Amino acid sequence: MTERSIVEAAARLRRHGEPYLVASVVATHGEPLRRVGARMLLTRFRWVAGTVCGGVLEGDLSNSAWRRTRDAPVLVRYDAASSALVDDEDIRSVFGLGGDGVVEVLLERGALPGHIDALEVASRCQRTQRPAVIATVFRSESPTVRPGARLAQLAGGALEEEAEPLDARVQVAIAADLAIALETGSSRPRAYVTPDGAVEALIEYITPPPRLFLFGTGHDAVPVAQLARQLGWEVIVCPAHTRFSTRERFAMADEVLSDTLREVGARIEASYRPLAVVMNHDAAFDAQVLALLLATRTQHIAALAPRSRALDPRVHVIEHGDAPPETALAILASARAALEPAVAPRDPAPRPSPRTPTPTLAATVG
Repeated sequence: MTERSIVEAAARLRRHGEPYLVASVVATHGEPLRRVGARMLLTRFRWVAGTVCGGVLEGDLSNSAWRRTRDAPVLVRYDAASSALVDDEDIRSVFGLGGDGVVEVLLERGALPGHIDALEVASRCQRTQRPAVIATVFRSESPTVRPGARLAQLAGGALEEEAEPLDARVQVAIAADLAIALETGSSRPRAYVTPDGAVEALIEYITPPPRLFLFGTGHDAVPVAQLARQLGWEVIVCPAHTRFSTRERFAMADEVLSDTLREVGARIEASYRPLAVVMNHDAAFDAQVLALLLATRTQHIAALAPRSRALDPRVHVIEHGDAPPETALAILASARAALEPAVAPRDPAPRPSPRTPTPTLAATVG
Protein backbone atom coordinates (compact mmCIF):
# COMPACT_ATOMS: atom_id res chain seq x y z
CA MET A 1 0.00 0.00 0.00
CA THR A 2 1.46 3.35 -1.08
CA GLU A 3 1.17 5.85 1.77
CA ARG A 4 -2.04 7.82 1.59
CA SER A 5 -0.30 11.03 2.65
CA ILE A 6 1.94 10.86 -0.43
CA VAL A 7 -0.93 10.04 -2.80
CA GLU A 8 -3.04 12.93 -1.51
CA ALA A 9 -0.13 15.39 -1.48
CA ALA A 10 0.66 14.54 -5.11
CA ALA A 11 -3.00 15.02 -6.05
CA ARG A 12 -2.95 18.51 -4.50
CA LEU A 13 0.22 19.40 -6.39
CA ARG A 14 -1.32 18.21 -9.66
CA ARG A 15 -4.45 20.29 -9.03
CA HIS A 16 -2.33 23.38 -8.40
CA GLY A 17 -0.07 22.71 -11.37
CA GLU A 18 3.05 22.52 -9.20
CA PRO A 19 5.77 20.19 -10.54
CA TYR A 20 7.01 17.49 -8.21
CA LEU A 21 9.61 14.77 -8.00
CA VAL A 22 9.23 11.24 -6.64
CA ALA A 23 11.99 9.11 -5.10
CA SER A 24 10.93 5.43 -5.17
CA VAL A 25 12.69 2.38 -3.74
CA VAL A 26 12.70 -0.02 -6.69
CA ALA A 27 15.10 -2.73 -5.49
CA THR A 28 16.72 -3.81 -2.24
CA HIS A 29 19.66 -6.03 -1.36
CA GLY A 30 20.74 -7.48 1.98
CA GLU A 31 18.70 -6.36 4.99
CA PRO A 32 17.35 -2.84 4.40
CA LEU A 33 14.38 -1.70 6.46
CA ARG A 34 12.48 -0.20 3.52
CA ARG A 35 10.40 -2.34 1.21
CA VAL A 36 10.24 -1.85 -2.52
CA GLY A 37 7.60 0.74 -3.33
CA ALA A 38 8.51 3.10 -0.46
CA ARG A 39 8.36 6.69 -1.72
CA MET A 40 9.31 10.23 -0.89
CA LEU A 41 7.64 13.25 -2.53
CA LEU A 42 9.57 16.45 -3.21
CA THR A 43 9.06 19.73 -4.99
CA ARG A 44 11.77 21.95 -6.38
CA PHE A 45 12.62 23.40 -2.99
CA ARG A 46 11.07 21.27 -0.27
CA TRP A 47 10.25 17.85 1.06
CA VAL A 48 6.48 17.23 0.96
CA ALA A 49 5.67 13.71 2.18
CA GLY A 50 7.15 10.28 2.67
CA THR A 51 8.94 8.23 5.31
CA VAL A 52 11.91 10.44 6.10
CA CYS A 53 13.51 11.94 9.18
CA GLY A 54 14.21 15.59 9.78
CA GLY A 55 17.54 17.02 8.72
CA VAL A 56 19.34 18.62 5.82
CA LEU A 57 18.94 15.67 3.45
CA GLU A 58 15.52 16.72 2.18
CA GLY A 59 16.72 20.04 0.80
CA ASP A 60 19.95 18.58 -0.54
CA LEU A 61 18.22 15.66 -2.27
CA SER A 62 15.51 17.94 -3.64
CA ASN A 63 18.01 20.31 -5.22
CA SER A 64 20.34 17.66 -6.62
CA ALA A 65 17.56 15.31 -7.77
CA TRP A 66 15.72 18.11 -9.55
CA ARG A 67 18.83 18.99 -11.49
CA ARG A 68 19.75 15.38 -12.27
CA THR A 69 16.26 14.45 -13.51
CA ARG A 70 15.92 17.36 -15.90
CA ASP A 71 16.19 15.12 -18.98
CA ALA A 72 15.32 11.64 -17.70
CA PRO A 73 14.81 9.55 -14.55
CA VAL A 74 17.95 8.67 -12.60
CA LEU A 75 18.71 5.49 -10.64
CA VAL A 76 20.83 5.98 -7.51
CA ARG A 77 22.20 3.38 -5.14
CA TYR A 78 22.59 3.77 -1.37
CA ASP A 79 24.85 1.21 0.28
CA ALA A 80 25.16 1.08 4.07
CA ALA A 81 28.65 -0.40 3.72
CA SER A 82 29.83 2.62 1.74
CA SER A 83 32.28 4.74 3.70
CA ALA A 84 30.41 7.82 2.53
CA LEU A 85 27.21 6.64 4.26
CA VAL A 86 28.42 4.86 7.36
CA ASP A 87 28.37 8.07 9.44
CA ASP A 88 25.53 9.81 7.59
CA GLU A 89 22.56 9.20 9.89
CA ASP A 90 20.21 11.28 7.69
CA ILE A 91 20.71 9.07 4.65
CA ARG A 92 20.65 5.88 6.72
CA SER A 93 17.37 6.91 8.35
CA VAL A 94 15.68 8.11 5.16
CA PHE A 95 16.21 4.87 3.27
CA GLY A 96 16.22 2.52 6.25
CA LEU A 97 19.63 1.05 5.66
CA GLY A 98 20.46 -1.84 7.98
CA GLY A 99 23.90 -3.21 8.79
CA ASP A 100 24.42 -4.48 5.24
CA GLY A 101 21.39 -2.92 3.53
CA VAL A 102 21.41 -1.58 0.00
CA VAL A 103 18.56 0.20 -1.71
CA GLU A 104 18.21 1.41 -5.27
CA VAL A 105 16.10 4.53 -5.67
CA LEU A 106 14.57 5.84 -8.88
CA LEU A 107 14.38 9.64 -9.02
CA GLU A 108 11.88 11.01 -11.53
CA ARG A 109 9.63 13.94 -12.28
CA GLY A 110 5.92 13.32 -11.71
CA ALA A 111 2.79 14.17 -13.71
CA LEU A 112 4.56 14.42 -17.07
CA PRO A 113 2.32 14.40 -20.17
CA GLY A 114 2.25 11.04 -21.95
CA HIS A 115 3.71 9.20 -18.93
CA ILE A 116 2.04 7.03 -16.32
CA ASP A 117 2.36 8.56 -12.85
CA ALA A 118 2.36 5.84 -10.17
CA LEU A 119 0.86 8.20 -7.59
CA GLU A 120 -2.00 9.13 -9.92
CA VAL A 121 -2.71 5.41 -10.42
CA ALA A 122 -2.70 4.96 -6.63
CA SER A 123 -5.17 7.85 -6.36
CA ARG A 124 -7.55 6.14 -8.79
CA CYS A 125 -7.06 2.90 -6.89
CA GLN A 126 -8.25 4.61 -3.70
CA ARG A 127 -11.14 6.40 -5.40
CA THR A 128 -12.49 3.31 -7.18
CA GLN A 129 -11.73 0.87 -4.35
CA ARG A 130 -9.89 -1.44 -6.74
CA PRO A 131 -6.32 -2.75 -6.44
CA ALA A 132 -3.84 -1.96 -9.19
CA VAL A 133 -0.50 -3.14 -10.51
CA ILE A 134 2.27 -0.97 -11.93
CA ALA A 135 5.46 -1.98 -13.74
CA THR A 136 8.33 0.52 -13.64
CA VAL A 137 11.50 -0.07 -15.66
CA PHE A 138 14.43 1.09 -13.54
CA ARG A 139 17.42 -0.38 -15.39
CA SER A 140 17.80 -1.16 -19.08
CA GLU A 141 20.63 -2.20 -21.38
CA SER A 142 18.25 -2.24 -24.33
CA PRO A 143 18.17 0.90 -26.49
CA THR A 144 14.46 0.30 -27.15
CA VAL A 145 13.42 0.34 -23.48
CA ARG A 146 14.03 3.50 -21.44
CA PRO A 147 14.35 3.62 -17.64
CA GLY A 148 11.20 5.08 -16.12
CA ALA A 149 8.88 3.48 -18.68
CA ARG A 150 5.66 2.09 -17.20
CA LEU A 151 2.66 -0.13 -17.70
CA ALA A 152 -0.30 -0.13 -15.31
CA GLN A 153 -3.61 -1.86 -14.79
CA LEU A 154 -6.49 -1.50 -12.37
CA ALA A 155 -8.32 -4.69 -11.41
CA GLY A 156 -11.01 -5.29 -14.00
CA GLY A 157 -9.56 -2.67 -16.34
CA ALA A 158 -7.47 -2.67 -19.48
CA LEU A 159 -3.68 -2.51 -19.62
CA GLU A 160 -2.55 1.14 -19.63
CA GLU A 161 0.37 2.18 -21.82
CA GLU A 162 2.38 5.37 -22.19
CA ALA A 163 2.49 7.58 -25.25
CA GLU A 164 5.89 6.13 -26.13
CA PRO A 165 5.16 2.38 -26.32
CA LEU A 166 7.41 -0.25 -24.83
CA ASP A 167 9.22 -2.74 -27.01
CA ALA A 168 6.44 -5.20 -27.89
CA ARG A 169 8.41 -8.24 -26.71
CA VAL A 170 9.18 -6.70 -23.33
CA GLN A 171 5.61 -5.47 -22.94
CA VAL A 172 4.18 -8.97 -23.37
CA ALA A 173 6.51 -10.37 -20.71
CA ILE A 174 5.83 -7.53 -18.25
CA ALA A 175 2.06 -7.71 -18.84
CA ALA A 176 2.16 -11.40 -17.90
CA ASP A 177 3.94 -10.56 -14.64
CA LEU A 178 1.40 -7.81 -13.91
CA ALA A 179 -1.41 -10.33 -14.26
CA ILE A 180 0.34 -12.65 -11.79
CA ALA A 181 0.93 -9.78 -9.32
CA LEU A 182 -2.74 -8.77 -9.54
CA GLU A 183 -3.74 -12.33 -8.71
CA THR A 184 -1.22 -12.95 -5.92
CA GLY A 185 -0.97 -9.45 -4.43
CA SER A 186 2.83 -9.45 -4.49
CA SER A 187 5.48 -6.88 -5.39
CA ARG A 188 9.05 -7.58 -6.48
CA PRO A 189 11.69 -6.62 -9.03
CA ARG A 190 11.86 -8.76 -12.17
CA ALA A 191 14.61 -9.21 -14.76
CA TYR A 192 14.00 -9.73 -18.49
CA VAL A 193 16.64 -10.96 -20.90
CA THR A 194 16.23 -9.53 -24.40
CA PRO A 195 18.39 -9.86 -27.52
CA ASP A 196 19.35 -6.20 -26.97
CA GLY A 197 20.31 -6.57 -23.31
CA ALA A 198 18.86 -7.02 -19.83
CA VAL A 199 15.86 -5.03 -18.58
CA GLU A 200 14.80 -4.78 -14.93
CA ALA A 201 11.44 -3.57 -13.69
CA LEU A 202 9.62 -3.28 -10.38
CA ILE A 203 6.29 -5.10 -10.49
CA GLU A 204 4.25 -3.35 -7.81
CA TYR A 205 0.89 -4.28 -6.28
CA ILE A 206 -1.10 -1.36 -4.85
CA THR A 207 -4.28 -1.52 -2.77
CA PRO A 208 -6.71 1.12 -1.54
CA PRO A 209 -6.20 2.02 2.12
CA PRO A 210 -8.38 0.17 4.62
CA ARG A 211 -11.81 1.78 5.06
CA LEU A 212 -12.95 1.98 8.68
CA PHE A 213 -16.68 2.27 9.40
CA LEU A 214 -17.00 3.75 12.88
CA PHE A 215 -20.36 3.19 14.59
CA GLY A 216 -20.21 5.47 17.59
CA THR A 217 -19.91 9.21 18.15
CA GLY A 218 -19.03 9.51 21.82
CA HIS A 219 -15.92 11.27 22.99
CA ASP A 220 -14.17 7.91 23.32
CA ALA A 221 -14.70 7.32 19.58
CA VAL A 222 -12.76 10.46 18.63
CA PRO A 223 -9.29 8.94 19.34
CA VAL A 224 -10.25 5.93 17.21
CA ALA A 225 -10.97 8.20 14.24
CA GLN A 226 -7.85 10.27 14.85
CA LEU A 227 -5.50 7.31 15.09
CA ALA A 228 -7.03 5.53 12.08
CA ARG A 229 -6.62 8.69 10.03
CA GLN A 230 -2.99 8.99 11.12
CA LEU A 231 -2.45 5.42 9.92
CA GLY A 232 -3.65 6.51 6.47
CA TRP A 233 -6.98 4.68 6.64
CA GLU A 234 -10.25 6.10 5.37
CA VAL A 235 -12.59 6.89 8.24
CA ILE A 236 -16.36 6.87 7.74
CA VAL A 237 -18.42 7.76 10.81
CA CYS A 238 -21.88 6.17 10.93
CA PRO A 239 -23.89 7.91 13.69
CA ALA A 240 -27.24 6.71 15.00
CA HIS A 241 -28.41 10.32 14.75
CA THR A 242 -26.67 13.03 12.71
CA ARG A 243 -26.02 16.23 14.60
CA PHE A 244 -23.99 19.28 13.70
CA SER A 245 -21.80 18.71 16.75
CA THR A 246 -20.93 15.25 15.39
CA ARG A 247 -19.52 16.72 12.19
CA GLU A 248 -17.51 19.22 14.23
CA ARG A 249 -16.13 16.57 16.58
CA PHE A 250 -15.17 14.26 13.71
CA ALA A 251 -13.73 16.88 11.37
CA MET A 252 -10.78 14.53 10.72
CA ALA A 253 -13.08 11.85 9.25
CA ASP A 254 -13.43 11.42 5.50
CA GLU A 255 -17.22 11.23 5.82
CA VAL A 256 -19.97 11.48 8.41
CA LEU A 257 -22.93 9.60 6.98
CA SER A 258 -26.61 10.23 7.44
CA ASP A 259 -27.53 6.99 5.65
CA THR A 260 -29.73 4.18 6.86
CA LEU A 261 -28.13 0.94 7.97
CA ARG A 262 -29.14 -0.65 4.67
CA GLU A 263 -27.35 2.10 2.74
CA VAL A 264 -24.29 1.77 4.97
CA GLY A 265 -24.28 -1.96 4.21
CA ALA A 266 -24.14 -1.18 0.49
CA ARG A 267 -21.16 1.14 1.09
CA ILE A 268 -19.40 -1.62 2.99
CA GLU A 269 -19.98 -4.10 0.17
CA ALA A 270 -18.46 -1.63 -2.32
CA SER A 271 -15.28 -1.25 -0.22
CA TYR A 272 -12.10 -3.20 -0.93
CA ARG A 273 -10.96 -3.70 2.69
CA PRO A 274 -13.83 -2.72 5.03
CA LEU A 275 -13.29 -2.73 8.79
CA ALA A 276 -15.81 -1.80 11.46
CA VAL A 277 -15.80 -0.59 15.04
CA VAL A 278 -19.02 -0.66 17.09
CA MET A 279 -19.05 1.56 20.16
CA ASN A 280 -22.47 3.23 20.40
CA HIS A 281 -22.96 2.46 24.13
CA ASP A 282 -26.48 1.37 23.20
CA ALA A 283 -26.95 -2.38 23.42
CA ALA A 284 -30.09 -2.47 21.28
CA PHE A 285 -28.60 -0.37 18.47
CA ASP A 286 -25.28 -2.22 18.67
CA ALA A 287 -27.19 -5.47 18.13
CA GLN A 288 -28.74 -4.04 14.94
CA VAL A 289 -25.37 -2.84 13.69
CA LEU A 290 -23.68 -6.17 14.41
CA ALA A 291 -26.43 -8.05 12.59
CA LEU A 292 -25.83 -5.83 9.57
CA LEU A 293 -22.04 -6.20 9.68
CA LEU A 294 -22.12 -9.98 10.05
CA ALA A 295 -24.15 -10.17 6.86
CA THR A 296 -21.55 -8.18 4.88
CA ARG A 297 -17.99 -8.79 3.75
CA THR A 298 -16.53 -6.70 6.58
CA GLN A 299 -13.01 -8.01 7.09
CA HIS A 300 -12.82 -7.30 10.83
CA ILE A 301 -15.39 -6.23 13.43
CA ALA A 302 -14.37 -4.81 16.80
CA ALA A 303 -16.97 -4.03 19.44
CA LEU A 304 -16.49 -2.08 22.63
CA ALA A 305 -18.40 -4.14 25.20
CA PRO A 306 -17.99 -6.16 28.39
CA ARG A 307 -16.71 -9.65 27.67
CA SER A 308 -19.66 -11.01 29.60
CA ARG A 309 -22.05 -9.85 26.87
CA ALA A 310 -22.91 -12.66 24.44
CA LEU A 311 -21.55 -11.62 21.05
CA ASP A 312 -20.95 -13.52 17.84
CA PRO A 313 -17.54 -15.28 17.91
CA ARG A 314 -16.63 -13.40 14.73
CA VAL A 315 -16.70 -10.14 16.68
CA HIS A 316 -13.50 -9.06 18.43
CA VAL A 317 -14.57 -7.70 21.83
CA ILE A 318 -12.56 -4.82 23.28
CA GLU A 319 -13.13 -3.79 26.89
CA HIS A 320 -12.69 -0.24 28.10
CA GLY A 321 -9.10 0.76 28.80
CA ASP A 322 -7.95 3.20 31.43
CA ALA A 323 -8.32 6.07 28.96
CA PRO A 324 -9.92 6.53 25.50
CA PRO A 325 -6.54 6.70 23.67
CA GLU A 326 -5.55 3.36 25.21
CA THR A 327 -8.86 1.83 24.14
CA ALA A 328 -8.43 3.26 20.64
CA LEU A 329 -4.96 1.71 20.41
CA ALA A 330 -6.33 -1.72 21.38
CA ILE A 331 -9.16 -1.43 18.84
CA LEU A 332 -6.90 -0.48 15.94
CA ALA A 333 -4.22 -2.99 16.90
CA SER A 334 -6.80 -5.76 16.56
CA ALA A 335 -7.89 -4.39 13.19
CA ARG A 336 -4.32 -4.03 11.96
CA ALA A 337 -3.57 -7.63 12.92
CA ALA A 338 -6.54 -8.74 10.82
CA LEU A 339 -5.05 -6.95 7.81
CA GLU A 340 -1.71 -8.75 7.99
CA PRO A 341 -2.61 -11.47 5.43
CA ALA A 342 -3.25 -8.70 2.88
CA VAL A 343 0.28 -7.33 3.28
CA ALA A 344 2.69 -8.85 0.78
CA PRO A 345 5.61 -10.51 2.59
CA ARG A 346 9.18 -9.59 1.85
CA ASP A 347 11.10 -11.92 -0.38
CA PRO A 348 13.75 -13.33 1.99
CA ALA A 349 16.08 -14.21 -0.87
CA PRO A 350 18.66 -11.52 -1.71
CA ARG A 351 18.37 -9.93 -5.10
CA PRO A 352 20.89 -11.23 -7.65
CA SER A 353 23.40 -8.88 -9.16
CA PRO A 354 21.81 -6.84 -11.95
CA ARG A 355 24.66 -7.90 -14.20
CA THR A 356 23.85 -11.60 -13.79
CA PRO A 357 20.07 -12.20 -13.65
CA THR A 358 19.29 -15.74 -12.61
CA PRO A 359 16.91 -17.98 -14.56
CA THR A 360 14.50 -18.20 -11.60
CA LEU A 361 13.90 -14.44 -11.65
CA ALA A 362 14.43 -13.77 -15.30
CA ALA A 363 11.99 -13.96 -18.14
CA THR A 364 13.62 -14.49 -21.51
CA VAL A 365 12.16 -12.24 -24.17
CA GLY A 366 12.77 -13.57 -27.63
